[in-house]
Amino acid sequence: MGEFIAADMTVVRLTPALRYAIVASPGYLTRRGIPKVPEDLHAHSCVRIRRSSGALAPWRVQDGGRSLELVVSGPLVVNDFPTMLGAALGGVGLAQVPEPIAVEDVVAGRLQEVLSTYASTTPGVFLYHSGRRQVLPKLRAFIDHIRRHPVEVSLARRSGASALG
Repeated sequence: MGEFIAADMTVVRLTPALRYAIVASPGYLTRRGIPKVPEDLHAHSCVRIRRSSGALAPWRVQDGGRSLELVVSGPLVVNDFPTMLGAALGGVGLAQVPEPIAVEDVVAGRLQEVLSTYASTTPGVFLYHSGRRQVLPKLRAFIDHIRRHPVEVSLARRSGASALG
């Protein structure tokens, strides 16, 4: 992401860095067990996501400071995170989603995070726009709003917990 963005674009951060949480429904975990290490994912049904390029995205985890890419398998490939989350809620399998998407369902007990110590992060979400031209009033209002009201994205900030799990 970002490899095709023109160098002269103006960048506005929309969120802080995001954790990627691996979550599943309690029912799925009762049936299939709780993975303890990333290698255990190979024995689980994992919901995968297809990138816009058509490639299947690997799952990324952190192991002792090393970033690992895992090729997982499962019965479902989706095109977006809300569908991936819905599949996890429905008991289809494990899903790796940005933490903010799963927070409410984890807090409510509909999902459970696994492998939290292996969670990877991403730099966050950014808005790119051409600063060369006059910025439309709607875009300026949006940027000003985001700067005045930063997005809270983690369970830690919502509940005082240190992580989803």
